[in-house]
Amino acid sequence: MSEHFISLPENVYCHLLAVAETQGMTPADWIASQLPLDEEQQKPLATILSDLVGSINSQVEPPPAYEKTVFGEAIASKLGKQGIRRP
Repeated sequence: MSEHFISLPENVYCHLLAVAETQGMTPADWIASQLPLDEEQQKPLATILSDLVGSINSQVEPPPAYEKTVFGEAIASKLGKQGIRRP
């Protein structure tokens, strides 16, 4: 994938950087998140999830505890910064 560069005034870049950081994103990812969705992303949710129906047995009790992993703790930390806590 090739990279492209754009020029922004300092105040615009600083504002972009601040907004992106508060959302845990890079400036490029934040800009991409603001663009219109492509055709694949505009499909109805039911169509996107249709292959997943029945893949999880909701009648089985989940395990009472979770196993701590480095990855899981990193995700929990990031979500914690957004105010989302583990039950």
